[in-house]
Amino acid sequence: MKNSMRFVVFLLVVIMLVSLTGCTQSGGQEPAGGDGGEAPADPPEEAPSVALVLPGPISDMGWNASGYEGLMIIESQYGAEVSYAENVSESDAEGVMRDYANAGFDIVFVHGAVFQDAMANAAPDCPDTMFVITNYYESDAPNIVAVAVADAEQGFLMGAFSALMTKSGTVGVIGGIEIPPITDAVKGFAVGAAYADPDVKVLSAMTGSVEDAGLAKEVALSMIDQGADFVSAIANQAGLGVLEATADKGMYSVGANVDQFDASPDSVVTSVTKEVSKAYDFIYSKYLEGDLNPEIYRIGAKEGLIYLTPYHDFEDFVPEEVKTRIQEINQDLIDGKVNPLGN
Repeated sequence: MKNSMRFVVFLLVVIMLVSLTGCTQSGGQEPAGGDGGEAPADPPEEAPSVALVLPGPISDMGWNASGYEGLMIIESQYGAEVSYAENVSESDAEGVMRDYANAGFDIVFVHGAVFQDAMANAAPDCPDTMFVITNYYESDAPNIVAVAVADAEQGFLMGAFSALMTKSGTVGVIGGIEIPPITDAVKGFAVGAAYADPDVKVLSAMTGSVEDAGLAKEVALSMIDQGADFVSAIANQAGLGVLEATADKGMYSVGANVDQFDASPDSVVTSVTKEVSKAYDFIYSKYLEGDLNPEIYRIGAKEGLIYLTPYHDFEDFVPEEVKTRIQEINQDLIDGKVNPLGN
C-alpha cells in the first residue's frame, strides 16, 4: 500500500493477527505495500485480497513487471485489495509470505520458482491462504497452486526468429540462474533456431544471476565478438544488460517476457512475451468460482500467453518472408507439431 497510513494499518493488522491465525510468524523483510493506484469507486466487499512477492523490481521491463501487471489487472477488474513486495531476497521470502498470510490476504502470488522452497515452508502453516506460484513444477500442499507457463515455447520462438533474421549465421542466448523456467527457455531457443535453420550456430551461456546486468552485458559482448548479430536474454532484469550490449554494438535482440522495445528501441526487433498477467486473471477467476484446485495449470502459446509482439520501428527491417515463416512456425507450436524441447 503506497501511502504511509495504509502501511501503518497493515503493520498493525500483522501484529494483531499473528496470534489469531494458523500461520506461524517468521523473521524476514516486511512487505512493502503497493496498491498501484486508486481502487474502483465501489469495490465488491467480497473480492478476495491479493498479495504479490517479487524477486526483483517492477521496473525491470521484464519478468517482475509482468507479475505486477497481473496484480494490477486483478485490482482494476475485480476491485480487489492488493499489495506487493519487490526485490525480495530468497532469505527474506518466507517471512514476507507469512506476514501477508497473517495480515489476512486470501491469495499470495509467488512470482518465480526461485521462491519455491520458501513457499513450501510457509504454506503448511498458513492453511487459510492460497499460495499461487508461477513457473513451478510441483504442487504438494492443499493450499498451493502452480502455474507452469510453457517457457520452452518462449525460447523456441525467440530462437526461430533469430535464426531467420541472422546475417552472420551465428546467434546467442544468455540465461540467468539454473532453474527450469530459464534452462527450459534456453534449451527451447536452440531447438527453435535449428527448426528454422539447421545451419545456424547457437552460442549459449548461463550467468548464474538474474540481477547482474553488467555481467550479462559482458557475456553478450563476448558473443558479439564471436560473430553473433542477434543476442537475446532470458535472465529477468539482468537481461537489460544484453539489450544494452546489442544497442552499443549495432546488433539486435529479441526481447523476453514483455514487449521490451521501449527498453532498447535501437536493438529490440520484436519480443516474445509471456503474458503472465493473463495467468493471474485465470487463477483469480477460478478462485472466485470456487474451482481453484491444488494442481499444476500448464499454459502457453495455445492459450494465447506466449506470442510475438509488433515490430515497431523495425517493421520495414523484417523481410515479409520472415514474417510469414515465423507465423507458420508459431502455428506449428500451437498445433503441437513440434516439441520445443526437442524430445
